[in-house]
This record gives sequence, structure tokens and C-alpha cells, in this order.
Amino acid sequence: MDTNRLKRFATEARNILMQGVKNRLQAIGFDLKTGTPSEMPQKMEGGAVFMGDTVTTDFYSRWMSLYSNIHARGIKQVAEEAAYTWFNRFMAIRIMQKHGFISPVLAYESEEVRVPVIVSEARQGRMPQMAADVHDKLMELLDDDSKTNEQFALLIVAYCHENPIINKCFGAIADYTELLLPQNILAEGGFVSMLNDTEFITDDDFHSAELIGWLYQFYISDRKDEAFAKKGKYDADEIAPATQIFTPNWIVKYMVENTVGRIYIDNNPYCEAKDEWKYLVDTPSGDETLKVDDLAELTVADLACGSGHILNECFDLLYSLYVEEGYSRSQAISSILRKNILGIDLDTRAKQLATFALLMKACQKDNSFLDGKVMPRVYDMPRPIAEAIGADDDTCNAEEYLKETLPHYLLGGNADMVQELTDAILLMNHADTLGSIMKFDISGQTRNAVMVRTQEYEEQLANGEIVPSSILLLMPYMRIILALTEKYAALCMNPPYMKSGRFDIILSKYVRDNYPRSKADLMSVFMDVAIDRLNTCGKYGMLNMQSWMFLTSFEDLRNNLIKVSTIDSLLHLGPRTFDELAGEVVQNVAFVISNSDRNQKGYYFRLLDGKNCKEKEILFQKYNNGDSSLVCYINVIQSKFHNIPGCPIAYWVSKSVCDMFGMDSFDKYFRARHGLLTGHDEDMVRSWAEVSYDLISFDSKSSLDFHSKNLVYAPLLKGGSFRKWYGNMDIVVKYDEATLEYMKRYPNFVLKSEEYYFKEGLSWTLELHNGDMNIRYMPNGVIFSNRGASAFGINPCESIKLLGFLSSKVASYFFAILSPTLSISAGTFNRIPIIRKEEWNENLVRVNVEIGKQDWDSHETSWDFQRNELLSVDEQTYMDNINNFVEDHYKETGERLCIDPAAPQLDSLAWRIEQYKQKWEHKFKLLHENEEELNRQFIDIYGMQNELTPDVPLDEITILQQGEIAINDNKIEWHDDVLIKQLISYAVGCMMGRYSIDKPGLILANQGDGLKEYEALVSNSRFEIDDDGIIPLMASNTDFADNATIRFKKWLTVVLGEDRLVENLNTVEAALGKTIDDFFVKDFWKYHKKMYQNRPIYWLFSSKKGAFQCIAYMHRMTPYTAEQIRTKYLLPHIEWLVQKQNEMEENAANLSTAERRELDRLTTQIAECREYHDRLHEVADKQIAFDLDDGVVVNYAKFGDVLQKLK
Repeated sequence: MDTNRLKRFATEARNILMQGVKNRLQAIGFDLKTGTPSEMPQKMEGGAVFMGDTVTTDFYSRWMSLYSNIHARGIKQVAEEAAYTWFNRFMAIRIMQKHGFISPVLAYESEEVRVPVIVSEARQGRMPQMAADVHDKLMELLDDDSKTNEQFALLIVAYCHENPIINKCFGAIADYTELLLPQNILAEGGFVSMLNDTEFITDDDFHSAELIGWLYQFYISDRKDEAFAKKGKYDADEIAPATQIFTPNWIVKYMVENTVGRIYIDNNPYCEAKDEWKYLVDTPSGDETLKVDDLAELTVADLACGSGHILNECFDLLYSLYVEEGYSRSQAISSILRKNILGIDLDTRAKQLATFALLMKACQKDNSFLDGKVMPRVYDMPRPIAEAIGADDDTCNAEEYLKETLPHYLLGGNADMVQELTDAILLMNHADTLGSIMKFDISGQTRNAVMVRTQEYEEQLANGEIVPSSILLLMPYMRIILALTEKYAALCMNPPYMKSGRFDIILSKYVRDNYPRSKADLMSVFMDVAIDRLNTCGKYGMLNMQSWMFLTSFEDLRNNLIKVSTIDSLLHLGPRTFDELAGEVVQNVAFVISNSDRNQKGYYFRLLDGKNCKEKEILFQKYNNGDSSLVCYINVIQSKFHNIPGCPIAYWVSKSVCDMFGMDSFDKYFRARHGLLTGHDEDMVRSWAEVSYDLISFDSKSSLDFHSKNLVYAPLLKGGSFRKWYGNMDIVVKYDEATLEYMKRYPNFVLKSEEYYFKEGLSWTLELHNGDMNIRYMPNGVIFSNRGASAFGINPCESIKLLGFLSSKVASYFFAILSPTLSISAGTFNRIPIIRKEEWNENLVRVNVEIGKQDWDSHETSWDFQRNELLSVDEQTYMDNINNFVEDHYKETGERLCIDPAAPQLDSLAWRIEQYKQKWEHKFKLLHENEEELNRQFIDIYGMQNELTPDVPLDEITILQQGEIAINDNKIEWHDDVLIKQLISYAVGCMMGRYSIDKPGLILANQGDGLKEYEALVSNSRFEIDDDGIIPLMASNTDFADNATIRFKKWLTVVLGEDRLVENLNTVEAALGKTIDDFFVKDFWKYHKKMYQNRPIYWLFSSKKGAFQCIAYMHRMTPYTAEQIRTKYLLPHIEWLVQKQNEMEENAANLSTAERRELDRLTTQIAECREYHDRLHEVADKQIAFDLDDGVVVNYAKFGDVLQKLK
């Protein structure tokens, strides 16, 4: 099944139908924004008058019903309902046709005659039953073949009313949805056309049991995206689309076979049907099993059934059992639908589709069920009772009505019964939000009375008897009460996933009050619901998020689950369970739990390595094929989970590792803390490079020390990308007293753990990288944030040793036990066992930190950057490389080499690149060796040789991360272009005065700095900086002496000399793969912007297509910079272009084809530059001043479209 095609079909169909419904709403007078009608129909004898025409009484009643529903629920929801109802009806007709149950009413008569069969047959006198007035109207229309759309509308409505399955599954057609059938339904490319196009849905697809589920998921995908994009709480009508996802078929089979199937074979061990169950886990029967004497007792429910995929699988399995026991097809199907299977869903769409899907299952076995007399028990949530009875939205009125009506429903009943049922029905005022998690506090006596009476009324309806309307009105409420107070043999569900932060007020309060153990997420609430709805020894299967297994917010749930029930089996699926969901965010687990604490052993399957759903299935099936070595943990005693702090479901952990948690824990020797939470980063946090350097304190010892300096910014650690040992220090935070006072206005602003600010320690990124922790040394003088949490030794000297442990595989193993989710909080650290701390290696860690620091500081995005690494290569570098080579050769061969080195070639860029590579390959190799050695040592200390190896993949060594290298086939591959781009970036910095070849570190980095400040800091500079901090990024043949390319060549000459200039320029261009001109014109600013993470310090003034462009160093900009660019650069450039144009035009008669193209190009550039000049002139006249303190994003925006866009 091509799900991409199905998604395209469903989303396009929804758009077409929604637009058609909206057009109909407008056509019958409704405003699409407000839902207000332009006029109301006026009732009269025999009909009504509406919009100047006489309409039927039938039209009037439907229009008024539509009006009432729009008033009650809003026009958007009514339109959505009408569109999906027609979608469901048409899809159901098409599916039934493909199964041979009905004639092809929607198919075209032929490719040439694109008239639906239902219309073609009506023209020949064959048509469905319909009311007399409708028949008369149709007969009038049939006289005019141009009225195909109108004919079709009447016929399809009549057909849907006549067909029992369509009518019963998708609602009575004689209501307002008839008015909203899109008039363009038969248009070319319209919905019926799509249905008849096999490009979207093939015949095989129509025969697949999964089709309905996929269509439902994809139909609501736009609504799902809208809900996900929304911040904050979900509204009631957003819960269904936001939480729906189609369960992979093999996981459904796993759940059904190991619940319904397992219960049956526990009672009937010689069952033959089990031979077909490929996903049955052969767990031994416990001391207690649920006794099932009759198949009708093997009840199963899905309380969040969606489109019925799980219910369908339950049907198939139960049907095979009934057949094996000798039941006829009719008996089996009738019993399954009436007694065994029950489904509930919030979403009426889903309920309709689930009902239809089950009926199709039944009809495929026995087509006598096409009469719709036996209907599946699939329910949606009833409307609030006040809305149903047409009373004011008033609980008192509804309560009075119930107390009057319920005794009639019960044919008696005492006051307690009536009050219990009244309370239950009033709770259902919030059923569209609470759904199946509602708890009804009713006695056994009351439930029995409701069950008896409801069964009587159901039988009367089935026999065609008349049931009073007041009874009919209450029946949907009673069905839900009975369904949610039933005790089932089994439950199978893929419940909604929704964190408590998305709950609205009603859902939040109800969950807190009724499900305190599981309140963190709706999916865990359903786990509590499931165990509550099971018989003793019953079983539930569930596909869920794995977070309940590990997170502290689910600890009470886990403790209770392990205490009172048994995990029979569990499939740890991890990420990529759903192929349509990319990334690591949704990580899943499927499991089967018994409502019994007698046999607390389970089978656990670790399927994390499967890269997609199919691979996970294959891994699981290895178990049934006798290969369980890689994926299966057998007879895991779940009580051992209690020995691990937080009680995680760490099934893979050995007894020896479990015992370690009884030893000293982390918090005996160390402290883990979350730090500053600004609540408003845009006010407080900046890249260090975008503010004035002299406002930053890098060496404060405490908060008091910082405030005594009267500075503004302090370095801030906030997590960042995957990097170990040192780094990710590139932002600062406003920490002056005025800012702190100002930030108190934000409720989320918290100075957490302030006593640890500016202290030496360790900082980590909360988010894991491929499941691995990454932690770094944090020097004195730094503040840490909430997301860049930090750890400290009670003895400060031990922090560095702790870094070695936390960077090891042993620590990662413990984190995987305690919190194998996407992030690691400070609280998790406190549970890690600490063993033989005195043996932890400090020296190797210090070497690693130093290598990490050297790498970090070798890039200009570090505030400790000194100069480009290629220029730092010197004779000592050369000798060190030789010595390292000799030493490495000796380690590998035992042979001592004696090398007579050639003279260093300091004026050769190629030679410097080679020396740089040798230097950093050695550091890379040393860091790799040290990491593996630390792993080896900690594995020995913790005795985890059976669990871990010390190996570290090369791609997990976190230096040279700016693109300098790639790891392929476990080897380093150098990217020379990156080395050259870094060199060019440094050269531009020297041109701007940010750096100097004569003095290491930053030079001009404060607002307002210029030539005067540079000369004071760098006397007798060998390279003259740009006088105005503006450099054209134009081709070198333009008339600018300070063009970037020209300036770079001069800089390279000063740095490396003139003798090898040509050779060095060739080296640059060979590495870039293009000319220096092309790089500056097309690529430099993109590279710069990326390097500074969209906070560039060189701002690009550019015309629309780059006919003119130059960069200005923002620290040197003044209110007159834009005017300088206009008068000193742009106008002269226009003049130069015009001169070139004039010269060519004077010789127009002699121009070659290439020269004519050049003339056209000049003409285009002149027009572009003049247009840019007009815009720049307006900006220049404003003399825009800005404060670096506001940050690049704010300041950049002040110049509008004269600057190249940041994103």
C-alpha cells in the first residue's frame, strides 16, 4: 500500500470537500467568518420563502437544523463535520462496490461519458426509493441532461438513505448535511473523479483492512498539523486529530494475540488457531488465569478505537476461535459484534469508520449482514444533555429533566439510583474532552438495572418496535455508562499521547483528581483506566510512549504497576516505530500486562536497533525463529526494578548492576544543579560577538564580584550541540542589577542555584545525542542556565575527575537505565552509584580538556580566539609533528627512526596546511586513545566487562567540528575548503580591524571603535585596516581599490610574502573549487552568517540580485554608515557602470554576440543599482543609530530591505 499516494488523496479530498461545503454554506446565506445568515427562511403554508424563492418544508427544517448547529458549535466545526461525513459516505460506497456488495453507483458510465452509473440508471427508470416530492423533483430534472449535478445530488442522498449500512454507519441522511453536499462534486478533478482514478487507490488497496485507518489518519493530517503548531492547551475538538496515529499492523497483532489469544489458549491449550499467530509470545501460564467457560465471556474493548484497526484484528482472531469451536458463520459474527467487541472514540468520524470497518469484516464472511440489523458496539461521546433536550445551557434544567425522565427509563428505581445516573450523565457534559477516562460512581444495583433496561430497549429497536423518544434520547448515555463500568477480559489500545501541559482546565483538573499516579500524560492515564476496567487476571495490550518506563513523573505509576500487576511481555521499540513520523521525539513501547501479581516474570524484546517499523518487526520475529540472543530477555523478575532508584523498567540490567545502586550515590560527593531560567531570552541572552566586548566580565568569582565591576554581561552556558570536554561557550547573559530587577516582571524568571554561579564545574546539554551524554569542563567566571545544567564537586578539586566518569560509557549506561529518554535532568545524576572514586583518573581528563579547549579557541567564534591556526604553524609545530611521527612509529613497530628534517617552508600555504593537519590528527588520535582508556578504567572499576566495551567510534570525537573533517570508513578525511574559508574569514577580520596579524586576540570589538582605537592598540601595523569598516564584495574588475579580493591578495602578500603569492593563491582557489572573486561575491557572507549562527557581525548591504554589495563591520558602524555606502561606494559604482555602458554603446555596430550580452547585463545592473539607491537613500536620510546591546536581530531589522535577509 502506497501511503504517500493515500495521503495525497485524503488531503486533496478534504480540501476539495471543505471548499465545496463552504461554497454551499455561502450559497444558502451563511457568513463563513461569523456563521451569521444573511436572512432567515420565513415559514408559510406548505413550505417557506427563502432568498426570494419558495422552498419546501423539508428544506426549511434542514436549514433550521443547520442554523441551530452552527449557533451551538460554530460554522468551522459544522463545515468540517459535513465534509468528513460526505467523505466517509462516498468512501464507504466505493469500498462496498469494490467488495461486490453493491452496484458501482459512483463509477462513470464510461471513460467517454463521465456520468455516474446511479444517474445513468435513473435516466433509464431505475432509481433508489425516495419521498414522493423528491421523486417528482427528480423526474423534472431527468428531462434535462445538463442537470447532471442536480440529479446526482438527489439520487445519492436517496441512495444513502436507502442503504442500511451507509445509513446506520454514517447517520440519517435526512438532516442538514444533505444541504451541504458540494455542488461541484462531479467536476473534472473533483472528489468523484478522484475516487474513480486508480492512480490514488488501487483495487488491492480497496480490499485491504488497513485502508480505512490510513484514510482517516491522512484525512485529519492537516488538522493534526494545526494542533501541533498551536502553543498551549488543546481545545476539545483538537484532541482527536492531535492524538490520532495509525497503529502498525504487526503491533496490533502482537497486542491482540497476547491478550485475547493468550487468555483463550490458557483455557484451551490445544487450540489449533494459535498456529497462525506469528506474534504470540510463548510466556508460561501463571498460577492464576482468567477462566473463560464460554467464548462470549472473552470480551475485549478498545477505549480509544480510532478507525477500528485493533477491533478488526480482534474480530479476525475471535472469528477463528468461534469457527474452531463449531459455530456457524452467522452465529460467530453475531456473537462477536453483540457480545465480544466494544469500541469507544471521542471522534464521531472515527466511530463511523470503525463501525463500517467491522461491518465490512462481517459481510466478507457472511453477506447476510448487509441488512445492518446486527450493528457493532462502537460508540462516540453523546452531546451535553442540556443540548440534547434543547434546554438552555443550564445544568439545573438538565438535572430536573433527568430526575423526571430516569424513573421512566428504569421503569422505577429509587432516589439513589436516579441521583447516581444523573451525576454520571452530567459528567458527560465534558465527554468531548474526557472521553473514556470518565469514572462513573454507580452501584452494582444501579448498573444492573441500567443494563437490563437498555438491553430491552435495544431488542425492541432491533425488532422494529417503537421506543419513546425520551428513552431514545437517554440510550447513548446509558451505553457509555455501561461500557465504562464493564469489566473486560482484555483491552487493546493505542491511546492518545498528550502531555499534561496540553490539557485544558477541565481535563487537567479531572486527571489530577482521579488519576494522581498517571497525571503526567493522557497515555499513562489510559494505563490506569485499563487496569481498572479489567477482570482479575484479565490482560491489556497497549502501544504507548516509552517515557512511562523511565521518567520520574511516572514513578508512582511504575511502582503501583509492578506491585499489583505483571508485565507479561514488552517490545521496546524506541524511535521510528511509525514510519510517517521522522526523528527521535516519538519513542514507543508495546506491552501486555496482566491484572494479577502472582506471576511477576516477563519477556522483554529490545528492538531499538530497527531503523524502521519493518526492521523492528523482523527483529521481533527472530525470537519465534529461535534466535533470541540479540533481542530477548527471558523471565525477567520485575521486582528487581524496585532496587533501582526511581523504579525504571530497566529490564536489560543484570543483578550485579542492580546491586550497585545500593552503594554510595552521586549526591554524597557531588551536586547537580539547574541554573538561570530567564523566561525571556530575547531580553537577556546574546551571542558574545554581537555586543561590546568591554561590557563582558570573563573572570568574576561570584555574583558579588560581578556586580562590583559595573559590567553588563557574563558568559552563559546553555547546553548546545554535541561536544565533550570543553566548549559551547558562545553566548552571554545580561546580569547587571538593573536587568535582574527588570526581569522580575516575568513569572518564569528564576535565579536557580545562584550560589554556584561563576564556580568551576561541569556543564552538560540536557538533550542526549544518539543516547549519549555530552558534558564539558566549565571554568570559573561562567553562569549556567536551566538547559545547560551543571555539576560540582563538594570538594572542588574532584570536579575534573567527575568529568572523566560522566564522559565514560559506564555513566552513559547508568543514564540509559535511569532516564533513557531524550534528555538528562540534574535529578537523574543524584541516583548514579559512585564506586572507588579515589581511583578515578585525573591526568587523562586534564589532557582531554586541554585538547578540547585548544580546538574550541582555534575558531573565531571563541572569545579566547588568538589567530587563525594556519598562521600559528611555526618551526616548533614542524618539529613537534616530526617527533610525534617518530613516537607513533615506535609504538607501532618498536623501531626508532632518525629524521633529518628539511627546512620549514613558512611562506608556503600548502606546507602550512599539511603541518596543521599533522598537528591536529595527532591531537585527535590522542583524544581518541584517552577516551578509550578512560572507558577501560571505569569498566574495570565498575566490573562491567560483560555489559560494555571501551571502544569509541571516531565520529564521536568532538573536536574539529566546524566542518574541517569527516569520518568515512573509520578514517579522517580533510575538507581543505573549510580550512581556507576560516583563513579568509580571519583575513577579513584583519581588514576590518577586528584582528591583527601583529597582535593576537580581539582588537576592535566595542561599539564605536575605529582607526584611532586600532592604532592605539597596534602600533606600526604591517597591514593597514580599512578606513571606514566597509568592504565591497564585488568582482575585482570593478573600480574599488578596497575590494575584498584585492585586499585579500594584499593581506596574503604581507602574511606569507610575495615570492609564493601565485602559488598560495592557487592553493586557495584549488581548495575553494572556484576563484577568490567568486567566493567573495557569492559565498563569503553566507559562510559568515552560518558561522555566527544568523547573528552576523559583518552586515551585507546588497541590491536585489547582488549587482552591488558590500559588508560593514557592525561594531564600527555609525548613523552615517548607510550614507557613506551610498556616496562613497554605490554612486561611484553606478557611474562606473554607466561609463562602461556608454563606451560599449558608442561601438554598438561592432559588438560581438558576447559583447551584446555584456551590454544587456550592464543595463540590467544599472537599473538594479538605481532602484537600490533609491531605497538606500531613504534609509541613509534616517541616520539610524543603534545600540549593540539590542542584539543583531533587532538592530539588523532597523535597516529594512537594504540589507540582505538573515533568513
